[in-house]
Amino acid sequence: MQNLFQSHPYSTRVGTLIERVTDSGNLAIDWTIALEICDALGETDEGPREAIRAIRKRLTSSAGKDHISIWYTLILIEACLKNCGRRFQAQVANRDFLHDLIKVLLPKHNPPIQLQTKILFMIKSWVDASWDVPGRRDLEKVYTALR
Repeated sequence: MQNLFQSHPYSTRVGTLIERVTDSGNLAIDWTIALEICDALGETDEGPREAIRAIRKRLTSSAGKDHISIWYTLILIEACLKNCGRRFQAQVANRDFLHDLIKVLLPKHNPPIQLQTKILFMIKSWVDASWDVPGRRDLEKVYTALR
């Protein structure tokens, strides 16, 4: 029931920053904003969850339409994983997030080979990182299914 009353994923400070940094109108990812996002994730308990909501929104709304936004989103995910700690890792290992990430790879979205390869290598690196987070088994299952 709580999900019915949640605000738009881009309405939070973190969501707004994610929308800006992953915009395909940018010539490249803005690392100042990316690092600001990493800092903002640690400021509240909800930061990582808000970030994943905005990231999922970008992935699902851009799939098959805007490969550059998806590419920037993948780079942002990597930056957050390196700089934002276990709480963000747990959100990435979440089954719902993984489902949305994998949907980008569906043939109907016709993702370029570079995007497919990037996602597969990212998932492999997450499995290899041996995170001690809830959802770890889901991550391993996804990787095994995609191999």
